[in-house]
Amino acid sequence: MASVPAKPKQAWKPAYCTPQRSVISDGDDVIAFAEYFLRVTKGVRAGEPLTFTDWQQWLLRALLERNELGRLRYKRALIGLPRKQGKSLLGSALALYGLFAGEAGAEVYSAAGDRQQARIVFEEAKHQIQRSSSLINECKVYRDAIEVPSTGAIYRVLSSDGKLAQGLNPSLVVFDELHVQRNDDLYDALTMGSGARLDPLVVAITTAGFDLESLCGRLYQYGKRVAAGEASEDQFGFWWWEAKTDCDINDEKQWQIANPNLALGLLDIDDMRVSARQSSEAAMRRFRLNQWTRSQESWLPVGAWEQCTGDATINAYDPCWVGIDMALKHDSVGIVIAQPHEDGRIAVQAKIFHPDQEAIDIHAIESHLRELHNELEVQEFAYDPAFFQRSAESLYDDGLPMIEFPQSSQRMIPACGTTYELIVGKKVVHGGSPMFTDQVLSAAQRMTEQGWRLSKGKSRRKIDACIAMCMAIDRATRRSSNTPTPMIANVW
Repeated sequence: MASVPAKPKQAWKPAYCTPQRSVISDGDDVIAFAEYFLRVTKGVRAGEPLTFTDWQQWLLRALLERNELGRLRYKRALIGLPRKQGKSLLGSALALYGLFAGEAGAEVYSAAGDRQQARIVFEEAKHQIQRSSSLINECKVYRDAIEVPSTGAIYRVLSSDGKLAQGLNPSLVVFDELHVQRNDDLYDALTMGSGARLDPLVVAITTAGFDLESLCGRLYQYGKRVAAGEASEDQFGFWWWEAKTDCDINDEKQWQIANPNLALGLLDIDDMRVSARQSSEAAMRRFRLNQWTRSQESWLPVGAWEQCTGDATINAYDPCWVGIDMALKHDSVGIVIAQPHEDGRIAVQAKIFHPDQEAIDIHAIESHLRELHNELEVQEFAYDPAFFQRSAESLYDDGLPMIEFPQSSQRMIPACGTTYELIVGKKVVHGGSPMFTDQVLSAAQRMTEQGWRLSKGKSRRKIDACIAMCMAIDRATRRSSNTPTPMIANVW
């Protein structure tokens, strides 16, 4: 126990990492344990002693840093790596070190969103033990557990049912692919159950996901704040490799930035080239560039929305159109103004309302729409009658040109397609609002028999302002007749 995590070399340094505080670490102990007791189980080096690469050695030393009191600095850690970087081998080595060299009565767990995923690291550890005459004689190996009778240590597999983890006292947890964890229960049970341990550690090793509001997404965002010094936290470790956000997926320099094994020449670059040609852009970014894609299949090319940032001023005396995506309880409400400008672009501005406790403030929504009617030359207020019919009738009685826009595939498919073409063609301009941007980029394509439209996909992020924008842009560009009819009309 005594080694300094050397400064990461340019070729394989992570995009984000928590800064070093101490020069003391257990990393070299794990490195020596692996080389002496463990073997490579796959590939051309199968059977050889397990020696870690330069970046893996640096990571182990950083992860197992000790503070000035001699205690492990980190209680929780998140490591983000693309596929084919040896995550399972790294996790199994950590688990076995914790089992055989950890404190007496150690409890080590392999955890994941489902038992099959959790078993990947555990099975790798079992293979290591079965190939080591020294280790196999010290333990008893079962289907889902490994025991070391001389120390009372045990290593088990756990899956997503957090209730089964209640009452455990983990000393080390290796959480595999945290991005697929459906809720926080298992993670919370394991992190909160280790308070009696001297040096507990829960380390998640994962690829990127698509839901930044998931457990993994929240930890990822928090880790970036910690790494940047924006959050004061000394017990959360964060190391994340990823390519530049708006990079071309064919940029081979970015491949090396995201893949430390590729940077060291340990991966076949031709395999990466095949992935870039044959995989979807979202899959390439998530699994090979380790980027969060916000949805499983992004509806916009990377960077397209950001390139539309500019002066989105709405002129009070020029015609504009308003889209309203209404909700009653849990979703937000998006109200978007779309106004064609003389330069051929359409300026869009969003107002987003969030639920107050359990319900949306309908009065505040109606008041805002009346203000827009009084201050701007609004030609139409397009709304989905599903949740807004009563308010629409009241607003229509007050003189607002209310137009029904049911969110059926017949209406939303062309509206979404038009919006896509205008954004990609840089014919939309917005002011760069972070909340508006988040909702636009969180939308996903959903295929129907008639074509694609936007939806949340599997993400829980809000997209109401994005839907309202599509409605407003559709009306602003399809206006064959701009004369409001003397009734609440259906746009079709």
